[in-house]
Amino acid sequence: MESVPGHRTVFPRALFRRIRISATAFEQSCPAALFLLASVTAVLSVRGNGFLFALIPAASVLLVWALVPTRDALIRFTLPMLPALLMALSWSGQQRNFIADEAGRARFAAEAELIVDDPSASARSGEAFRVRNLQCRVKRFRYGANAPWITFEGPLPRVLMDLGRGGNAIDVPLGFGDAVLAKGVFSAPEPPLLPGAFDYAAYLEHEGIYEMFRPETQELVSHGKGFRRMLYDLRDAALAAVCCGFRSVENARMAGAMLGGRRISLEKETRAGFLSSGTIHILTVSGTHVGIFASLLLLLFVWVPFRKRCLFVLVPLLFYALSTGMREPAMRAYVMIAAFLILRSLLLATSHINTLMLAAYVILVISPASLLKPGMYYSFLSVALLLSLPRDVGSILLGFLSRKLSQPLPVRYTSVWHIRLSSRLRVLLSALAATAVASLGSGVLSILYQGLFPVSAVPANLLVMPLAFCAFVAAGVALLFSWMGPAGLFFSGLLEQIFRLIGWLGRFFGGLCETAVPRPPVWTVVLFLTALFYLLHAKRWRRAASAAAFMTALFAFWWLRAAFLPAEILIVSGGGTEQEPTVIVTDPALGRADVVNVPDYRTGSALADYLHEHGIAVCRSVAVSSGRKASFDGLDTFAAQMPILDVYSPSNALSKMPDGPAVTAFPYEGAVSAYDLSGEQFSFSIGTIDGILLSNHTGRGHLTLKKDGILFRDADIPQTSARQLHIRRIDTISPPDNNKKGSTMP
Repeated sequence: MESVPGHRTVFPRALFRRIRISATAFEQSCPAALFLLASVTAVLSVRGNGFLFALIPAASVLLVWALVPTRDALIRFTLPMLPALLMALSWSGQQRNFIADEAGRARFAAEAELIVDDPSASARSGEAFRVRNLQCRVKRFRYGANAPWITFEGPLPRVLMDLGRGGNAIDVPLGFGDAVLAKGVFSAPEPPLLPGAFDYAAYLEHEGIYEMFRPETQELVSHGKGFRRMLYDLRDAALAAVCCGFRSVENARMAGAMLGGRRISLEKETRAGFLSSGTIHILTVSGTHVGIFASLLLLLFVWVPFRKRCLFVLVPLLFYALSTGMREPAMRAYVMIAAFLILRSLLLATSHINTLMLAAYVILVISPASLLKPGMYYSFLSVALLLSLPRDVGSILLGFLSRKLSQPLPVRYTSVWHIRLSSRLRVLLSALAATAVASLGSGVLSILYQGLFPVSAVPANLLVMPLAFCAFVAAGVALLFSWMGPAGLFFSGLLEQIFRLIGWLGRFFGGLCETAVPRPPVWTVVLFLTALFYLLHAKRWRRAASAAAFMTALFAFWWLRAAFLPAEILIVSGGGTEQEPTVIVTDPALGRADVVNVPDYRTGSALADYLHEHGIAVCRSVAVSSGRKASFDGLDTFAAQMPILDVYSPSNALSKMPDGPAVTAFPYEGAVSAYDLSGEQFSFSIGTIDGILLSNHTGRGHLTLKKDGILFRDADIPQTSARQLHIRRIDTISPPDNNKKGSTMP
């Protein structure tokens, strides 16, 4: 009778002892984990207020001492935290909107002297090198021609200079380091238009940009100089040489993005295809591109001894990463590869996970803002999953398939052809397993951040990755023969065919199968990834089956969540009296959505994000209220990111509709839009589509939609919270035709 209370008293101590033993064993096998924990602690502490700045480091030191009570472990945690804290404090001190602080307001007209600080800027002319917006630093600005200059000291604040979506706002191409004297308007980035839409303001804030500048007139003051300008000019000259035989500007832009890391806008359909197929990483110089370049260098200098070769290739690899702008994906990849090669050259044996955590610590010390960016998690999660795979995963899969399909022959009876075939199959199965695991991990993050799961990511990456390797080889050959005229044009044309095939594969797999899943809670994603790592490390098939069943249950929970999301109607003002309002009706349980008016580019992009967040992959219909562009100017942007079944348009707007297989317009003759809001009833009429939303005091609403007098939607809508029923007041509606009857809301 006395043993039960005794066990209850000892149980917490035994559990804590077991946790301490596990923590000590993990720290001994992976000591860089304390380095990574120190850097994460430093970034989180400076993100809070003064109290948290002192509390988080102190609490983390006590936690480490409690779990791993050794002096060496405490030193390995405390000493790396000091440089991490210093860098995080320096980064946190720069997170201020210096321009708005000086001006006292978020939007104002001014004359400014800006210095181009964008690696994608190019002094070369041509559409392939044109950039729609440039990251710049503001050296000084003033409110008028007679006003005094306001000069910034120390680190110059960064802005995004918007050159216009048509790219015609500037006649002289600007290169890195060029100084420009321009007159224009400073404005803060706008917040998301719809719930769940991409937060462009937060994205720019993570890049240290708080203001946008739209120039009206500009004058080149001086040309840029220095090592980085020379390096970027050499990169652009090399890209121009390898693309001299390209016939398509789109393929040349793709080559500039994949080979040189240039941030160039591609066609909406192409970019949406890469995003839906899970191959969007191929358009940004990241671990894939740096790894391919490193492998080519290791093969090219195979005659150099291995230990010297590991250190020698780091120099040209660094120049390549710098020529792409050394953006964070390229920086992360270079640090990871450099850490691995340096340890190999010094003959230091350590686990790959330990090397990965050491590289993560170095990255967070160099760039503390990486902890707040999704790209950091995409990169390290994919690499960690690849490192978690068994080294002989191809042999394991081949042995499993051999036992299931046929009886393996003894070695003395196997032919050389059979041995070579088995070797190729092992490589193919290893590549298939690695691609599947990495795509599964990155796909789960895509569900969390984008509401999309790229089902076709595995076959798309299996086909695109070899082509990317061939593109680097063909680009090197084209650059080598570029001075020979016809030979250079031939190899350049061959390179274009590779990029044409890559673009076609992205569009094909992007439109083949796209699964929209409502964005899940973060804790479910953490549980899914934990189960995935447990599955990869499971030694017994029962544990592996349990982890797989748990992952399947979580995915089923994400998939079925859409059936429990209520139907919604969202009414949004278009942003001005010249734009038509937008009405969005969603039914996640059926995966349907109906939209009235897509007035501009911003609305079209936000609409796609909003529907993806609700698990809707196809828009059933889009109705356009008038023949003015203020009703459908963002339709092509919306159609590039979201398939549309039907588009209803007035006859006078058919010729203005965007072309493409994703948009089908049906003519109709109807009156202009009429809106009325009286009490709790909202009525609208868009051509032949009439709608009434009636809200009563029972906490529910009723929506009725008719088209051509035929009822096609008549359902109750729960209205228990603002999340389930969104209604935004429309202040003013300008009728497109004064001769026709319109209405103005109070």
